[in-house]
Amino acid sequence: MFDNRNGDTPIFSCYRSGAIVLLKLKDNLLNAISNIETNELMFDYFKRFTSDPSVKVIILLGVKGKKGHNEYIEFYQKVANGTLSYHKLERLYHAVNQFIRKLATVNKYVIHADRGQIDTLFLSMALACDYRILATGSVYQNPYHSIGLVPKGGLAYFLPRITGSAAASKFLLRKDDITAKEALGLKLVDRIVPPDRLEEEAVKMAQSMVDIPSETLFGIKKLLNLSVDELNRVLEVESIELRRIVRSEEFRTDVDGAAEKFGLRY
Repeated sequence: MFDNRNGDTPIFSCYRSGAIVLLKLKDNLLNAISNIETNELMFDYFKRFTSDPSVKVIILLGVKGKKGHNEYIEFYQKVANGTLSYHKLERLYHAVNQFIRKLATVNKYVIHADRGQIDTLFLSMALACDYRILATGSVYQNPYHSIGLVPKGGLAYFLPRITGSAAASKFLLRKDDITAKEALGLKLVDRIVPPDRLEEEAVKMAQSMVDIPSETLFGIKKLLNLSVDELNRVLEVESIELRRIVRSEEFRTDVDGAAEKFGLRY
């Protein structure tokens, strides 16, 4: 169904079949988005098909082989040692805010399908979408604990709306991996499928949504997202807190300690 590539950016490869667009995310997302030219290209391309009324459903398909916890720490090592400038980090946070807001409010039905070791940024992306499918054997991780950060991407907004405030607090304070089965029990995902059927099941779900009238599909989504101002506030406060923390001496010490603990080197 999605044999022909419709477009490409350093963030994702794009495929289209009728009213369905499939975006296959690529490796090293944090590094790619922190590049100014890359994230501008991504948003320009994203706007092209999100503004196309003939597109009804978007599928975001996570990349195989994510390193989760280690990839997150390796990225912030670059911040701590000055390889990645604060300016580029600010651009990254701004891009993440834009992308999360767009996913939550775009007048398309958005399906997120993921696998592997998934850190909080990818979970935020998933929760901003309308339907979530997770491969068996996958885990969610909270790597920000290791280096004294807070999560980025609106988790403090999305989680309480799904699980309730008490369960959301417990989730955000967990240091251990959250299994696919636990995520299903918490209603963070709608379905769990074998890894080799992840794309197939996402496409099937997309096809079922195409048959729903646009006015109904997008009208319901609009009604469910009337509190977007609260999301904007959460994203803003996250950035303020992260900006403060990464400039502190304690942050550099925490990164060094985490790098040594997990066998990572500059």
